[in-house]
Amino acid sequence: MYSKKITTLSIAITLASILGLAGCAHRHPPTDSTVSQKRKAHRSKAVATSPDHAADDAKLVFKSSGMPMQVMYWTSTAEQACQGFQPVGRVFDSGRGTLLPSIARWTEGANKAFYKAETSRLRYIKPGVTIQVKGLSGSESHDPRYFSCGPIVTTFTPEKGRSYEVDFAFQGTKSCSQRVADVTDPDHPAPIGQVVTCGRLSQIADLGNVKENYLKTFHEQVLEESRKKEAGAASNSEKAFAMQHEASALDSLGRSDEALAIIDQALKLIDPSKNKDLVATKAGILFSLNDPQSALTLLAPEIEETRKLADGKPQSERMAALGTYTEGFITATFAHIQLEQWQAAIGTLADAESPLEGPRFYAYRSLMYRYIMSRAQNPSLANARLEQDATYYTEHDKSHYGALLRMWQGTDSTLEAIQEADAVIAGMSGTDRQEALGEELFYLGAHAKFVNGKPAGGHNLLEDLNKLAPYGSIEWIYGKRVLE
Repeated sequence: MYSKKITTLSIAITLASILGLAGCAHRHPPTDSTVSQKRKAHRSKAVATSPDHAADDAKLVFKSSGMPMQVMYWTSTAEQACQGFQPVGRVFDSGRGTLLPSIARWTEGANKAFYKAETSRLRYIKPGVTIQVKGLSGSESHDPRYFSCGPIVTTFTPEKGRSYEVDFAFQGTKSCSQRVADVTDPDHPAPIGQVVTCGRLSQIADLGNVKENYLKTFHEQVLEESRKKEAGAASNSEKAFAMQHEASALDSLGRSDEALAIIDQALKLIDPSKNKDLVATKAGILFSLNDPQSALTLLAPEIEETRKLADGKPQSERMAALGTYTEGFITATFAHIQLEQWQAAIGTLADAESPLEGPRFYAYRSLMYRYIMSRAQNPSLANARLEQDATYYTEHDKSHYGALLRMWQGTDSTLEAIQEADAVIAGMSGTDRQEALGEELFYLGAHAKFVNGKPAGGHNLLEDLNKLAPYGSIEWIYGKRVLE
């Protein structure tokens, strides 16, 4: 959930409710440029994303209908069902033909500007290669307080030169379906393909079989793109933010000394009143360099300012105000944890907000809270809000966080937690899967060492974590310090 990457101020919560986009994102909301870089880093080798395609390639259009909810699509050409998915992007139905034209245009503009969602997407695919298409609206955690539908996986084998369309169709707000059709003759579309049941899998594929380190590839792509933007920057401010991305990528790739030099240069180029995000990036680099106290010292003024801003807001706006500095609060929490400053860790964690991400972030935060309380061994440090959330997500969260929460709560055995978390993670793909598996390995190792009193178990899971190498994951950075 929390990779050491750049985060910026998201749009107001009210915009999400206006658009009817209550589903949560799969990952931490990145900056606009990071979204673009990530898409480039995750392009499937089997699915073309540019006009440079072979003449006999088939065409596949992704769309949605029935509701103005965002739908996320993935594709896979893996031989194994429900594996190897790579993201295509988000689409939405703007309501043209149903809503007033002015409202439809505004909906389209807002979705494109803030979420990089399009009314349709086009990919060229290789004929004769069976492809799996996964569509999802909302979150796979299925939190009952938030709308969610899917995921639905459909498979078909495209033919040379033909055109296909996949439509994620909403039937009101309660159900959805996904249909693939051959639309080579648009007046006579022909339904094709079949739905694939992605059942629970007992184990994740052996780590040694992973052929690509998706997170490493992603951060390398960010590094390359940010250096291009730095070279072409038209102002000091533009150059500083490009260098911030460069520093973040270098840090995520384990080149933290280089990253520190770059971020220091960037800070000299920008007005101190606008350097809040750069300060958070530098603090993360200092944490990577195993200097948690310096990270805290650097973050302290910004955290205090953010808290003052939030305290001056009505209660309904306080979460959004705190959510402008999620990265800073999470980094500070890990720094306090490493220094075993448990009360301070709980304080910064309680102020780590990300309302637009919804339940996935708060389930993750609840897991961090259970870890801190277990290490602190001091019930008097309990935080009422965090306790309430942890209790709720322990019972209701269907993601790997929920499974791990139930293990830390003691309601599920370690074996049950592993089986449930593995089943969920096996349905993920690319960076999402790698990052989630890294989180699972860390929290299993920490539970083995600090709850079960088996340091050797923690060390063995650290070895698996090192094999996985989830570049940019703060759990991997911190885990190498406490699970040895």
